[in-house]
Amino acid sequence: MGPRGLARTFALLLALSLVGYLGLAGHAHPVADDFCYAAKARGLSIWDWSFSEWLYWNGRYSSNLLMFRNPLAWSPDFLPGYRAVPIVLLLLTFLGCWFLLRRIARGALRTGHELLAALVFLLLYLNLMPDLGEGFYWYTGAVTYQLGSILLLFHLGLLLAAPRSALLRFGTLLANALLAAVITGMDEVHMLVMLALHGGILAWRLRQGRGGLWEATLLLAITGAGALLMYLAPGNAVRGAMFADTGRLFPSLGMSALQAIRFIGTWMLSPALLTFSLLYLPVHGLLKDRIPDFGRLLRTPRWFAAAIPLLLVMACTFPAYWSTGLLGQHRTINVACLFFVPLWFLNLSLWLERPALRHLAHLRLPPRALALTLLLAVLGLNATRNGLAAHLDLITGRAADYDRVMTGREAAVREAAEDPAATVMFTRLERPPLTLPSYEEHGALRSWMLHCEARYFGADENQVDMVEH
Repeated sequence: MGPRGLARTFALLLALSLVGYLGLAGHAHPVADDFCYAAKARGLSIWDWSFSEWLYWNGRYSSNLLMFRNPLAWSPDFLPGYRAVPIVLLLLTFLGCWFLLRRIARGALRTGHELLAALVFLLLYLNLMPDLGEGFYWYTGAVTYQLGSILLLFHLGLLLAAPRSALLRFGTLLANALLAAVITGMDEVHMLVMLALHGGILAWRLRQGRGGLWEATLLLAITGAGALLMYLAPGNAVRGAMFADTGRLFPSLGMSALQAIRFIGTWMLSPALLTFSLLYLPVHGLLKDRIPDFGRLLRTPRWFAAAIPLLLVMACTFPAYWSTGLLGQHRTINVACLFFVPLWFLNLSLWLERPALRHLAHLRLPPRALALTLLLAVLGLNATRNGLAAHLDLITGRAADYDRVMTGREAAVREAAEDPAATVMFTRLERPPLTLPSYEEHGALRSWMLHCEARYFGADENQVDMVEH
């Protein structure tokens, strides 16, 4: 097979690697907070809902609006809309990666190469992310964290824009101002990331003495105002009162640092990432020659580039330790994982600039070795971590069993709502899916999860229970 045929085959196999993730969306079901938010918002105006959340739960002024109008509120037949959300988020993540890469390349690369690189980044992210289920297939977690990260990708791309006309500059600034306000209000993780990002940009512009100082000041002011609105929400204290050992600075920092070492170490040992790193070696020289701004990136101090992923993971774990005293869930780490992927290759490029390693940038694998490495890269994406879990769920029937059981539960609760004397007893899943969120891996669903589902369908909370074993 010639180089062009090999490249096309590789691109096709990468595209097929995405099919399993798309297929999982057809088995997704609402659970836990999805039902809670839909039941709680029923009958409230958007203002009453938002103010109530700010007073009694959290200050997430952007994502709370999406909780108010989640797919369960769109129609009694909520499954088509609910299952469309992960597909839309997967597409938007791909487009966000492409947009950011396109802004960095500034036309120096072919569109096909940009799309292929965006697909590689997306697939590596899907393979590495710590919580695939809550990242895409659970509405409450997905629109809070994944959508925030998607908007951040577009925000970063727009920050790299340099429009020539005054009208385009104003439009770009307006879009960035809106994105800054929205992203900050998605969750506490993105709030911290946005404060660090725009604080760093302002400090850099002050040090360099370049133009754009007032734009950087404006964006930091908007981010700071949004952060204050979130931080001062009375609901934070209400939610924090449910946990012990909260508000401890040094233990929170220490545990966040340990989690950063843990997750980054796990990602660095990924077979898929290591194989694509080998494939990236000759690409480094190509990028250096073709992309003017790539040279600026290569002037980044190595210690700073290495510290960013560590600080990013710490920023994604610190809010949980500060407010609850434990990490609890891994959906916040998904945010760090998305940006770890390009940061990994940036760090790799910086090391390839060292004299002792510079010759590796000119490495050219023989055709057979290249074909084998490309095959290993595809296998790494599909036969390890989340790629393997997604295929197992679909092939072994775990996802189909989950779909059948959840559909049966929803139908049973609907019927119980019509008969006050009826009771519904859920039975634990025998084979919970590896990728879709079920919360039954270690025991029965918590009572509040059952009560929320009952309230959403109009049944009494006492009508729904679950077998413990």
